[in-house]
Amino acid sequence: MNRLLTYYQKELSFLKQHGKIFASRYPKIARRLGIVEGETEDPHISRLIESFALLTSRIHQRLDDDMPELVNDLLAVLAPQLIKPLPSICIVMVEPDPIHSGLTGKNTLATDTALFFRHSTPVPYQFQTVYPVTLLPIYLKDALLHYNGDALNWSLKLSFQVWSGATINNDTIRIYLNGPDNAVNIIYTFLCSEIESLILNQEGKSSLLSPTDIKPVGFSKKESLLIKEPKISPVHNLLIDYFWFPQKFHFIDIQLPSNFCVKNNGLFEIKITFHNNQLTENLGKITEIINSDFFRLHCTPAINLFSIRAEPFILEDTKAEYPVIPDTRHQSQLEVWSVQKVSVQRKVNNSVQQFDIMPLLERHTDNSADENPGLYWQSFRRENLMPKGLEKKQYIAFSEQPNREVSSAPEVVTVNALCTNQYLPSKTQYFGNPDGDFDTDAPVASLKITALTHPTPPVEPASKNSVRWRFLSQFSLSHQLLDGDEGVKKLKEILTLYNFNNRSSNSHLVSLIQTLDYRPITARLISNDPHSLARGIDVIITFKHDAIKEPEYYMLCCLLDHLLALYAPVNSFTRLTTCIAHEDQTRRVWPIRAARISWL
Repeated sequence: MNRLLTYYQKELSFLKQHGKIFASRYPKIARRLGIVEGETEDPHISRLIESFALLTSRIHQRLDDDMPELVNDLLAVLAPQLIKPLPSICIVMVEPDPIHSGLTGKNTLATDTALFFRHSTPVPYQFQTVYPVTLLPIYLKDALLHYNGDALNWSLKLSFQVWSGATINNDTIRIYLNGPDNAVNIIYTFLCSEIESLILNQEGKSSLLSPTDIKPVGFSKKESLLIKEPKISPVHNLLIDYFWFPQKFHFIDIQLPSNFCVKNNGLFEIKITFHNNQLTENLGKITEIINSDFFRLHCTPAINLFSIRAEPFILEDTKAEYPVIPDTRHQSQLEVWSVQKVSVQRKVNNSVQQFDIMPLLERHTDNSADENPGLYWQSFRRENLMPKGLEKKQYIAFSEQPNREVSSAPEVVTVNALCTNQYLPSKTQYFGNPDGDFDTDAPVASLKITALTHPTPPVEPASKNSVRWRFLSQFSLSHQLLDGDEGVKKLKEILTLYNFNNRSSNSHLVSLIQTLDYRPITARLISNDPHSLARGIDVIITFKHDAIKEPEYYMLCCLLDHLLALYAPVNSFTRLTTCIAHEDQTRRVWPIRAARISWL
């Protein structure tokens, strides 16, 4: 009943406030109702208003117990990417010291390695790595983009040297393309699609590698920037990453051969010769900026997300909701991004026991009565008007089971949350420290960690009205097939929906998609296995002729290749063909990609 009293007071206050507004707008009608400036002297009307407040408070409480904040909760389960802010993010480079790190072979920094901002702040900015970083004891000595006038082709030479006393074997070298977007997209296109030959020179010996030994990075599910939010589907993760932070795709992996081994100051060189076509004229425009600084080793995206245990609180019958406070001392520097786990501690038989509380709108296991606290939680983000401006806070509310046993002792709730530092990392001017920008507790000594790009400002979710429209668009498009005359329009709508930064370059690139056709095909998923025969879909996308001038054209095709594969039906596959209108030499048949759903 104490909770009902809280709802009753809220509803009664609402009726009085809006009664006052109604009386000021329509004074004649208000006087007939016995209302003057929101108050009434007639006890019968007063009792009627109070009775109505009691009735609506019961309805409000019932809705909160069963389906609180309906639209937001639906979005939180079905499309959380539409209601969550996108945190600050940057590219960091990890440089082990050749002398003091003790690195003689490869070592790996795992995904989610914590990075702590070195400059003194009230609350240290904390990031986490998105990709695993394989530390190799090598230098990139030189990089040269060269035009061979005799052979009439362009080539790229990457020269490496192994550290003194170290060894490198058949490892994968991951390289980040660090430069202006246009130059990066040009080199990326040639490295991933225009290789004529790939040669490894090692101590006077040459080995011919396959062009497929160079692979793009960032398109797999485990490489998503928001992998910590499992409710976001791989389709939407891919779209978010591309339009939010495309630099995460500016990585390539070079696989060294199985018999490769270089030791102790040894040298080796990778020479990449490119096809000679109409795209090669772009290479001449970027020759001067291609050097060893353009190709960076040991890099990864890092995102401003970190786990924290919020301040505990005691459950009270008089409260309908509770703010999730990461740290009472630094509330303005920390913001809760999502609630990960909720538990309650209570005294049972002279001992303190802890029980996990399950989310309200997720599938629940049938826990035994001894393990089930009789509670479910739901969290929501709310904006509050404060003297210093608009404050956004995460709140948590609880729903009780009808047969829940109420403990006479206090019940203490603890919340594990993912937090961000809001806009603070993007506003600081202290990045670029010669001694490194971040520290880490990784088990490798003498690491210098530098931010190659300045942390981006967080991207706030759309307004409530925009969210509703995006919600409707999301699900109307997700349940339609990209076929027929409307196929291009639907595909463009899907891509435009995620261009939340409204970047004109993205909008222009999407507008260059001209036609989309498809046809059923039968092919082998494994070329040399006749038992892998399956039926799939051949998708042909044609771009307008102006696309040939766009350096980002190939990157968009990569996105579409992986995106359409995620839409493939069960036990099927997709094969994408892309081309530019009136340019037959741009026709490219992409590899067969099996559906994400497991084969039956």
